[in-house]
Amino acid sequence: MKIVTWNCNGSFRKKYEALFAAYPDADLYIVQECEDPDFYNNKAYKEIYVKGFHAGTPNFYMKGIGVFSTKGEWIRRLKCKYANAMMMLGYAPFEFKHSIKILPVWPHGKYVEEMIDFLKLNEGLIDENWIIVGDTNSSSMFNNHHPKTKNHDTLVEILSHKGLVDAYNHTKGEASGEETIPTFYLQRKKEKPFHLDRFFLAPDRIVSIEVANDHDYWLTLSDHIPVELVIREV
Repeated sequence: MKIVTWNCNGSFRKKYEALFAAYPDADLYIVQECEDPDFYNNKAYKEIYVKGFHAGTPNFYMKGIGVFSTKGEWIRRLKCKYANAMMMLGYAPFEFKHSIKILPVWPHGKYVEEMIDFLKLNEGLIDENWIIVGDTNSSSMFNNHHPKTKNHDTLVEILSHKGLVDAYNHTKGEASGEETIPTFYLQRKKEKPFHLDRFFLAPDRIVSIEVANDHDYWLTLSDHIPVELVIREV
């Protein structure tokens, strides 16, 4: 099964065709910073949500997380607890194909600190059967920007206790903060690369993970590059 995640940097209604064209065989698309379709008179854009959903509020420029299955697969939202109203934009757990549990994330407040708070608040929610995916805005290279108990290494440790690993770091053998393939360019500048878009899941489910290779093209659309994960279905 193939999952693609991408932070579209807004205006997804003008970009979704590019993503679907680049990954026509994906089973599931998870997009951050896409706008709520209810705020636009765009029939084609609304239709991609028929088998999917948008999670967010109009408070943050109408941006949120979009989940889509162009193959028409079954999707059901799941309940969780939120630390505050803003976090409603950044976390949207759901069940896919009746058995695959996925937590899309887009922390955009205190980034990794917010994500750790969310996991602690929902302590019983995540286990080894889950996939956590999205723009985490987090890396070990930013550890000194956060308290030791709430930095990226702590996040990795928390998830490892639940049986989850970072798919890229695990598969490629590269440590966090030392990734050779960026997924984000600050201000879309090639001289400011970072690896921030991640998948966490049980290692035995990973078949492959790849970052899109045409970075010049994707930077015309966003400051992030799509990431593709292929997994074994349980």
